[in-house]
Amino acid sequence: MSVINQMLKDLDQRKAQQQGSSDFTVPVSSASLNKKTVFISLLVIILLNICGIFVWQLYVENQTLKMSNSSEINRVEKKAEQNQVVISESLAQPPNITEPVNMTKNSVAASKQASLNNNLKREQLIQVDLNQANLAETLSQNITAEEAPSKIDVPETKNSGLVNDSNIQQASIDSLAPVAKKSTLTISRKALTPYQLAEQKLKRAEQALANNDISKAETMFEDVLLVLPTHKTARKHLAALWFGRQSYAAALNLLSQGINLSPDDSEFRVMQARIYLQQNRLQQAFATLNNMPNVNDVINVEYQSLRATTAQQLKEFTFSAQAYQILVNIEPTSGRWWLGLGVALDSNSEFKQASTAYQNALTKTGLSASAENFARQRIIELGE
Repeated sequence: MSVINQMLKDLDQRKAQQQGSSDFTVPVSSASLNKKTVFISLLVIILLNICGIFVWQLYVENQTLKMSNSSEINRVEKKAEQNQVVISESLAQPPNITEPVNMTKNSVAASKQASLNNNLKREQLIQVDLNQANLAETLSQNITAEEAPSKIDVPETKNSGLVNDSNIQQASIDSLAPVAKKSTLTISRKALTPYQLAEQKLKRAEQALANNDISKAETMFEDVLLVLPTHKTARKHLAALWFGRQSYAAALNLLSQGINLSPDDSEFRVMQARIYLQQNRLQQAFATLNNMPNVNDVINVEYQSLRATTAQQLKEFTFSAQAYQILVNIEPTSGRWWLGLGVALDSNSEFKQASTAYQNALTKTGLSASAENFARQRIIELGE
């Protein structure tokens, strides 16, 4: 019985020990705890480094892809700009002057077709570059927001550029006809003839004379003679202006050129003779007047009167009598011409004809009292 009790007690103690051991927590040492913390920290750091390296690799790949896409886009844009410049230059070139200005419908259609073919070739090249850019876009779209901080928005810009290039090409093709029309207006501009240009400058010279701008008038008259050397009016005006400011040598040279161009022009000879008389060069004046072809056929009072008086001063009475005879034929009622004829014939020893001329002079008008007395005196002396 005691043995049983003893066994029961032992059994109770074991139960009690088992319950106590189940309620009791074995304390953990601080050394083992620190090792676990360090191990976990190292593990976390290693994982973070692995993640960082992975993210960095993704970022580097993204940047590399972005730079590659940018270079491809720039190359495509440059090519498109070059194509646009080529189109502009080809349209800006003026048409060849030797070709007909008015293009036919067939030639316009042919030029449009050639331009369209060139544009299609350029668009094919651009399309190849765009396919490469689209491939880059596809790769970039596979990168998530966490893997890449930014996206590449290249395709939209490139597509808009393609649309603008197409619009430019189409506008260039449509502008072929207006360009030809503008060139037509330029080429068909009518050029002035030398005579028309001379007349314009002559009007400017006359306007300058009206405004008393002598220097400008001389310049305009000189321009007229440069364009049209045979222009008599400009030569006479310019000679008169030079004579007026006593540029005798220049005026004489100008008139000599006019006489060489028009030997039968009496006005050139009268002007030149007057300049010679202004310089007391009687012989040159008489030669200028008397050496004109068919001089006795010149029906000009000023010319013949100047010729007659110059010849009389040089005692060339035969030529003086010829000139006065022409004058009395032009103006038979003028007494001074009959008197001059009488004096020329009287001096040339043609006394009978001279007496007749004196008598006719007394019956005409325009003589002074002294001239009438001289005519009567000569009639008496000649024995009539």
